[in-house]
This record gives sequence, structure tokens and C-alpha cells, in this order.
Amino acid sequence: MKRTVLSLLAVSALLFSVVGTSLPAKAAEISSTSQTETTYSFVGEVNDWNDIAIMSKAWKDFVSSYPESTEAEQNKFLLNFVESGHLRQAESSEITQNGINANILGYGYGGDLNAEEKKLALRHPVQAVKVYNAAQRATDLTVSNYGHNGYQDNSDAFRHCLWSALMKQSIGTAAAKEWGTAHEADSSGVDKQMDLFNNNVGRSINVSGSESSIVNSVKSLVKSGKLRRIVKNKLVPTYKAGLR
Repeated sequence: MKRTVLSLLAVSALLFSVVGTSLPAKAAEISSTSQTETTYSFVGEVNDWNDIAIMSKAWKDFVSSYPESTEAEQNKFLLNFVESGHLRQAESSEITQNGINANILGYGYGGDLNAEEKKLALRHPVQAVKVYNAAQRATDLTVSNYGHNGYQDNSDAFRHCLWSALMKQSIGTAAAKEWGTAHEADSSGVDKQMDLFNNNVGRSINVSGSESSIVNSVKSLVKSGKLRRIVKNKLVPTYKAGLR
């Protein structure tokens, strides 16, 4: 992975502010100079899924360097990453031009975080990046299995169901429900009904196995009509059409 957001030393500097003197002296030296004088507001800086994608890359570097770190320490790192200006710096770097798909769930309103998602991201930054990673993976697997990311069709149902299942696997059922519901805060009508229905089914899947077993479960649900799509503004059962 290209480390264009922050080097390992910069990661160490940020971690120093989280766990104190447990890091090497070199990290302590850098910590005094690596932070900008300006403090940025997390709420003001984290506005869309592109921002979460950048945070995800920084988080992965951090966890790779400090695999024994707790979720609380990882949350503190991400807060520092944003509030110290590193996110803002990364937004203008080449990382924003490579490998980031902000419109992760195919929504017409694009990649902006709504107010409810922003609240959750502030309270649970690590969950936010895991939700993004699950959504990105669900999007990629939808393209692999359908050839496209559709809207109100079988592929849309597949994507949302899989996203919820992958969230359940990474952050637990309750948090997956909270994020899935928050994502629909600005949606309405039959669109919202469809997505909440498919999200709920996704959270019912047994996620103790491999990713491929989860994908196969979602495929079976689509083919057996257990998920919902929209035809003539009404919810109807899914079916196997479109699956490769």
C-alpha cells in the first residue's frame, strides 16, 4: 500500500498522543513537530464517504504498525488524524485519485454523509471505516456477480443485503442495524422500505463462516425471492435474473 497519507513515523507520532510513553523516543520527538497548530473539527472535516475512505487507509496503516492496539486507541488515533489536519492534507494528495469509490452504495444522492451518519462517525470512527470497507466490498462483489451496480433491481437488493451481512461480521448486529438505519435517514417511500427490508435480511445471515459462504447465502436469498426489488413503485420479490 502506498503510504502517501502519513509515514510510519507520523503514525507513531499520532499514536504517542494516544498511549503516551509506550512508544520509542523517536516517535516522541516527532510528535512535537508533526501536528499542525490549527485544530480542525471532526464534524466539519468528515463530510462524505471519500473522507471515510482516506481515514480507512490511515487506520489500516496504524493497525498494521500496532496490531495490539485497542479499539479505543484506534478511535483516538482517527480523531487525532482528522483534528490535526492530516485528513485535510490527504484530500489534496494523490490518494484521493486512486482506488476510492465514494458512491459506495449506488445512491442517487451521491457520497455525502447524512446528519445521522456524521453523528455515528464522530462517536465511533473505527466503526465508520469498517462500515465503509464493508460497503466497498459489497459494491465490488455486486459488480463481480451482476456486472453492474443497479438501482431498485436484483443487484441493488444483493448489494444491501451483503453490505449488512458484512457489517454484522465486522461490527456486530446492533451496530450494523444502527448504521444501516442511519444511512436511510434522508431516504423515503418505497426506496427506503426496500433498503431497510434487505438490510434486515442481511443481518439475519450466519456470518461465522467465510466471505464466500456469506455471498452464497445472499445469492440464495435473491434467487429464492427472500429479498425485495421495486417494480412499478411496488416492492416485489427478487429472482435469479442477472446473476452470473
